[in-house]
Amino acid sequence: MTPSPNRIRPPARPPGKPGAPVQPTPGERIWRNSFFYFSALMGALALVDFSAGRVAQGLGDAGIACLMLSLMTQFPFVRAVLEMGSDGAADKSGETLQREAERLRAENPWVERLSSLGWVLLLCSLFLRVTGLE
Repeated sequence: MTPSPNRIRPPARPPGKPGAPVQPTPGERIWRNSFFYFSALMGALALVDFSAGRVAQGLGDAGIACLMLSLMTQFPFVRAVLEMGSDGAADKSGETLQREAERLRAENPWVERLSSLGWVLLLCSLFLRVTGLE
């Protein structure tokens, strides 16, 4: 039986031993590589802006680079959201998302700090642009 094109399902992770590292899926690799290269590009643009004396733009680009780096590890969470939507399991939805978010937080404790830094840099950039202190 072929799956319906109306219901897109992400690939299921192969069962393994608990605690064993799980090999990333091709979609996860693309997700991580895309965010890594885009964050490198934004970091380079931030350096160009800083060298040209555009501090506000440089802070904004650096903030976006930090946010993109923090999004690299979020693919399992996005997959959990997609699986919930495709299965229609509304009763387990909150539990599954909460469990996945806690697992990601435990595996990558630096992500929260990096995303907070990204938001602070973006707000500083906005403040400099609005006040004209650039």
